[in-house]
Amino acid sequence: MGESAFGVWAPKAYLLALLDQVDSQGSAAVRAQVQARPADPSGSVYLALCTSDPGNGASELSSELTAVGYQRQAVRLSSPKNGSAFVVDPAAPAQVSLAGSVVFGPFTANSGSGAVTHMALVTAATGTDLAVLAVWPLDAPVTAAQGDSLLASAGTLTIKVD
Repeated sequence: MGESAFGVWAPKAYLLALLDQVDSQGSAAVRAQVQARPADPSGSVYLALCTSDPGNGASELSSELTAVGYQRQAVRLSSPKNGSAFVVDPAAPAQVSLAGSVVFGPFTANSGSGAVTHMALVTAATGTDLAVLAVWPLDAPVTAAQGDSLLASAGTLTIKVD
């Protein structure tokens, strides 16, 4: 394995969306928004359930699940880190995944949840002021019945850093 280098990690789609934002709003406004965010995304990013693909780099979740008992869940990412810097090995792509399991629910309405087709990593616990950092399609739609919960297991939902 080659020597590791330090670098800032962010999904490519997010970085491209950020550049578009700089073009439209100007660098000073975007710099102020970036400085207001935490330096390390671990523990300050959230997993959301969606009923369709919200798209990488989106700024809203119009397809987010709206079921009684559902809320976004804070997640911690495993990562190749040294202190607060993500370590990027030039010889191999770095990757991160869920450091612990995430449970949604239990769903308490008579109908449970709707059909979940995607999971999205977002920058806000609630509301619509967010960025979509990554999206994962499920192999098959999943619907939880009343009283059931949905689980995303540790080690899943891998993000490879190019």
